[in-house]
Amino acid sequence: MIGMIRKYFTSGWELWRFTDGTDDYGGTSKTWSKQSDLEGLMRPLTGDRKLSAYKETDFATHKFYMKPADIQQGDEIRKDNVHYKVKNAPDMMNFGMLMQIELEVVA
Repeated sequence: MIGMIRKYFTSGWELWRFTDGTDDYGGTSKTWSKQSDLEGLMRPLTGDRKLSAYKETDFATHKFYMKPADIQQGDEIRKDNVHYKVKNAPDMMNFGMLMQIELEVVA
């Protein structure tokens, strides 16, 4: 099954994380920084099948399948000026050889 999914992976995805940095005046600041390039398969969820991780309506709009990597809740996966916020990660499949990440479109 892993080989079947991986043949549909596309490149051009980027992993971004909100990190601590230093501003021009020596103070600390938070900023988005690119962590790595990714290959994966994005699958949109239909409007009537949105996933709710919690009862507080924390909805996911997409699922992203990829090889295992350091992904954390709150990270963003970006491609072509579209930002997807990581809602739930990692969800390992197939004996830890494939990740399934729940995302929400933010921009």
